[in-house]
Amino acid sequence: MAKQYQKILVPVDGSDQSYNAVREAVMLAQWSEGELIVLTVKDLVRYYGIANYGIVETPGLDKLANDILLKVGSIIPAEFKFKTQILSGSPKREIVQYAKDNDIDLIVMGATGAGAIDKLLAGSTTNYVVNHAPCAVTIIQG
Repeated sequence: MAKQYQKILVPVDGSDQSYNAVREAVMLAQWSEGELIVLTVKDLVRYYGIANYGIVETPGLDKLANDILLKVGSIIPAEFKFKTQILSGSPKREIVQYAKDNDIDLIVMGATGAGAIDKLLAGSTTNYVVNHAPCAVTIIQG
């Protein structure tokens, strides 16, 4: 018997792969009649460096996060209900911590992120999540 996923988390960063992960997560949530949570993390480390971690946020990061969630809303069918969450910090750590704190059953995410550095590091955020998540992780290629 296949496992039913009651709480599915899909982190999005604005990359095509993350939007493909949203599409897959919607299908899985519909199949298992589970709850879908869409998470985006304002990456303070990437934009401000470790010295200013958590101290400064700009309207630009807020707009980027909201734009990402608007695009997600245009991908997900109108009749499908889902929750959204915006966090700030290190995406890989925030994703894992959110999954731990909220009893997530499954994380669905893209293999690589939006940034050129992420692509060079072959999905360092994804690799971290796979190795530290408290639940199953499904990786979407392409």
